[in-house]
Amino acid sequence: MRASIGNIRLWLIVFTVNLISLLCGMFLTWTSPILPKLSSYETLDQNPLNRVITANEQSWIAALSSMALSSMGGIIGPPICGLISEKFGRKISIASIHVPNLIAALTAAFGKNIWFYYVSRLVAGMSMSSAMALGAIYFSEIAENHNRGILYCTTSIFINLGTLLTYCIGPYTSIMVFNLILGAISLLGILLTLLVVPESPYYLVQYGKLEMARQTLADLRNGSDITAELKLVQENVLNIKNDGVFAIFQTKASRKALVISVVLTCLQQFSGINIIYSYTQTIFDRSGSNLSSHVSSILVGVAQFVTICLIPLSVDRFGRKKLLIFASSGLMFTLATLGTFYWFQNNSNYNTSSINWLPLVCLILFFAYFNCGLGGLPFLIMSELFPLNVRSSGSSVVSVLYWFTGFMMTFYYNRLNDVIGDSGSFYLFSVCMACYACYVFLFVPETKGKSLQQINDKMNA
Repeated sequence: MRASIGNIRLWLIVFTVNLISLLCGMFLTWTSPILPKLSSYETLDQNPLNRVITANEQSWIAALSSMALSSMGGIIGPPICGLISEKFGRKISIASIHVPNLIAALTAAFGKNIWFYYVSRLVAGMSMSSAMALGAIYFSEIAENHNRGILYCTTSIFINLGTLLTYCIGPYTSIMVFNLILGAISLLGILLTLLVVPESPYYLVQYGKLEMARQTLADLRNGSDITAELKLVQENVLNIKNDGVFAIFQTKASRKALVISVVLTCLQQFSGINIIYSYTQTIFDRSGSNLSSHVSSILVGVAQFVTICLIPLSVDRFGRKKLLIFASSGLMFTLATLGTFYWFQNNSNYNTSSINWLPLVCLILFFAYFNCGLGGLPFLIMSELFPLNVRSSGSSVVSVLYWFTGFMMTFYYNRLNDVIGDSGSFYLFSVCMACYACYVFLFVPETKGKSLQQINDKMNA
């Protein structure tokens, strides 16, 4: 009953759902090509504000758009998305995520006031904060045991593809054109979702639509016998009602799922990922490299995309746990190396001009290791661990805490740097990754090759 990897319908669905991930990557790195055009006199003819933004305004857009506004949007977005997902289904929820993306893109495309950009980033944040959690839930409910990890890893591939597209397209198009491209992708996502994406069989069975669930599974499995799988789905959802947030604390399985998911996702922020996203160009500028920061950013984007494409080949081969330990250990080494570089650079007794290429190599390795594990696997594991009756509400709670942690990390980063310096910050991130590896080794269960019911039984044991 193994679904063919060549099931065209299945992969068209995966592509359509992942348009939200593509936009997530593009919005995350939106500031990289936009801020230089808003803050430079040389590009004043491309500036819709007809003035150069102040340093304070630039700081607000840089910090709030990529982190704080997205993080505050994360507090609003996931609960709304979770409510829509449970009341109207996964399909409508996926389509609805594109609506704030479309609004954000059009607001930025035609905005003539700085506040249009603030509003645009807040609205986009509502979508970005929900995209990964919703994609994980949907893929976990349409996948089989052997390809669940592969399907979910496509989310990270599309996020990194979006990042690369921003680095490659953004600097060479006007602010209006770039945002209209984002709007066009959002509109395409709405149309394709309504036309191509089927409702989750779990949701259909949950609401008594057994025949529709049978047909959906038959289409997804490319004509294979789905009798046993449909029976398993029925057993999983039988007599289960949609419980609220407080139901997370009622069973041992859901409590353990919450703790593990919060640690895996929130501690991921202590790798410094969002800070490095925000200050990539600054890191390259400080290194004194002969390569321009734009070229270096594109090289990092290419490296991200190439490495993330290798993950689907390994996630269901090596397992989630081994990859997380490998990735966090690699991040520990890379961050420590970067911290050492800045320690020598900030010490006037040392000349680092001969190794000013090291930050570029470190960031390429950083994103390679990050994509190997921490980029997507915490959200995959989250979707696998939560029981069905609290999957949406549990994912919403984790997403809120995840984005709030990102907001706090970014908000206090400059203050932290003032106290312990660049090198101290990277050393601190390195220590956090060592703790991450230890936690995964001691407390995180392996979910590779197990059905959702088997995982739930193990969590209740």
